[in-house]
Amino acid sequence: MGRLASLGIGAEVYFDNTAVMDTDRDAAKEAGRVLADHGIPCTCHAPFMDLSPGGVDREVRLLTVEKLKRAVERACLMGARSMVAHGGYDKWRFGGHEQRWLEGSIETWTELLKEAGDMPLMVENIFEETPATLTALFDCFREKNLWCCFDTGHFNLFTTIPLEGWLMPLRTKLKELHLHDNHGKSDEHLAIGRGTFPFRELKPFLKMLDGVFFTAETPDESSAPEVINNMKEFLS
Repeated sequence: MGRLASLGIGAEVYFDNTAVMDTDRDAAKEAGRVLADHGIPCTCHAPFMDLSPGGVDREVRLLTVEKLKRAVERACLMGARSMVAHGGYDKWRFGGHEQRWLEGSIETWTELLKEAGDMPLMVENIFEETPATLTALFDCFREKNLWCCFDTGHFNLFTTIPLEGWLMPLRTKLKELHLHDNHGKSDEHLAIGRGTFPFRELKPFLKMLDGVFFTAETPDESSAPEVINNMKEFLS
């Protein structure tokens, strides 16, 4: 914990599908207290494996809401500044049924926003090839505390349009960026500049943003120093 504090950065705490059920209220409060005592701000990342916030199957979506509500509650108890979750749209599963995905998503995020109170919720891009489904979702929550987390690595893997075509439609809802790199073949979580994401195109766009969280994603502890240093240099 002291090493993390010495870096002058925050932390994003990931609740996977098991941890979110095993972490009780007292443990979440204690984790938040320890982080606060060390001066470490935090955000949280919700579980995502097997979950479907816009699922067509109502029972699947109800289970998803139960898991995500629990994650939201734990994040609030920790004093997290925000919580990120995956939107779950995938054209191979929902292709041709975007409206049904949107209707289910509206129900899910409406419930989660009630649970979150003043804590912002972020919806992260994963398999989306364009921002169309995300912009449709955010259009339904224009005045609500639901925002976009743009993940550079996922964009690099799945996009079919240029970076500007993603960022401009989302600019009014963009509140968090996950910054990492890859070579367009797998989600390598490399340091900025180690892959093929167009970071030179991204940097000018950042000047348009205000009050945004930046998260450096790293595959293991050994690569963390390079990942963090490259992010700091990029943002300076």
